[in-house]
Amino acid sequence: MKERVDAEVEQQHQLLASWIGASAQPAVLDALRATHTADFSMVTVDGQVLGRQAVLDGLAGAANSQPGLRILISDVTVAAELADAVLVGFLETHVQHGHTSSRRVTALLQAEQRAPHGLRWRHVHETPIPQ
Repeated sequence: MKERVDAEVEQQHQLLASWIGASAQPAVLDALRATHTADFSMVTVDGQVLGRQAVLDGLAGAANSQPGLRILISDVTVAAELADAVLVGFLETHVQHGHTSSRRVTALLQAEQRAPHGLRWRHVHETPIPQ
């Protein structure tokens, strides 16, 4: 399970960095849309609770909004394996033009056989790390 989780977390953030940090093709946004469950929700670094549509609408408007953005992932851990989901945590670091910001992320990934790594994103909670 850990290998699938690592691969999914890395791929998701490569897609995000590609979409937000470069001039990516619309297929990248389509791939991001496909990774989220219908009932996806997210708690942002500023405490807002967003549903799937709000997150996807925000992403649609964020194409190449942070040129050169890189997203680094580390410390991926599996906190719990459930019958149909896995709870994971990781450190997400954004690097852009010499500026770095980090956040601790907890995510619930839903098991789904048709997903690329057998997992779809159901919930994400981000906590900023003060600089």
